[in-house]
Amino acid sequence: MNKREFLLKTGFLGVAGVAGATATTAAEPGGARNSSVFNVLDFGAKGDGKTPDSPAIQKAMDAAGAVSGTVYFPAGRFLCHDLKVPPHTTVLAEPQWGYRGDAGAMLLLDSDEAECLLNITGAFGVHLRGLFLQGRRDAKKAIHGVFLNNAEKYSPKEDAIVIDDCKIERFSGHGVNLLRIWLFIIRHSIMQNNKGCGVQITGWDGFVTDNQLSGNGSHGFACDSVGATVMFTANRVEWNRGYGLYLCAGDAWNVTGNCFDRNGGAGVCAIKMRTTTITGNVFRRCGKDSSQLPEGERSCQVRLEECSGLTFVSNVCAAGRDDGGRGSVTPQVGLMVRKLSHCVISSNSLFRGYLKEMTADLGEHGPDYVFANNVGSPMT
Repeated sequence: MNKREFLLKTGFLGVAGVAGATATTAAEPGGARNSSVFNVLDFGAKGDGKTPDSPAIQKAMDAAGAVSGTVYFPAGRFLCHDLKVPPHTTVLAEPQWGYRGDAGAMLLLDSDEAECLLNITGAFGVHLRGLFLQGRRDAKKAIHGVFLNNAEKYSPKEDAIVIDDCKIERFSGHGVNLLRIWLFIIRHSIMQNNKGCGVQITGWDGFVTDNQLSGNGSHGFACDSVGATVMFTANRVEWNRGYGLYLCAGDAWNVTGNCFDRNGGAGVCAIKMRTTTITGNVFRRCGKDSSQLPEGERSCQVRLEECSGLTFVSNVCAAGRDDGGRGSVTPQVGLMVRKLSHCVISSNSLFRGYLKEMTADLGEHGPDYVFANNVGSPMT
């Protein structure tokens, strides 16, 4: 047995090393496989930024899907669209992207008529790792980066998808659109400069951790009609034209340890939410331009309406301008609240956190609404 065979058999060779060494499934005596990693180049993909690579990539994905394997992308520029990812498959690249600049394995949208770049509908247990997806922001129709399209009903079992260490930018739709999702993990990724939201979901059971949701044309992260049972932790949500985090008609959210900075609307807007805690977050310079949102010119850091069983505790807010001291100081109001019941807003600090009012209380509250021990001062 040579060294390479030993490493393959004992599992010590990394995935990237396996991908570089072999791309197709090789048979050993007795029919055992020595690899389930499929390099797209060996299926005819060029990655030269000129050749349409969708057919070759789909062949690699289908081969990987047949054995619950891994599709590997080396560094390159792969023109593609509407790729159908099989269940229990990993789509893998080495993450070499940065906040700015092009690097690593880039999957570039090459159609203005596509529905998405990666279609993960029915791809139970799919893992997307290290990818750089780039769309066409000016396309006339909404094209999403990653799309789970359960248009009629929820899946019969948990979708269980993982998006890890990916960069998804410049799509005319949402960076990630999970329609009727059931169990998802999004972490260590950047969703930026998409025309829609960075991430939009309808569904529940999620973990969203250590991401940057930046400069999107709508909200940073949004729930469409319902979103429930999500841990939203340690994310930076900034410079989105809508709300930083938009929660609607759901429950059981834990929003902890995030930074919401210079969003067009409120950092967090929660409407008709139940059993939700918003704790230990930083709200900075939000309400940059809320004129197109329901609060209008009365911009705010946080908007809470028609909620029950919600706590907003131990958060901090600061008003301010754009970077470099440019633009107007926002927001006008620290907290905007209306029609809350069995809710607690307590122990928050809004030092220089607003221009005019610490709290815009629009009334109509139900039983057991507690507002206590909050302190603040206007920015002059």
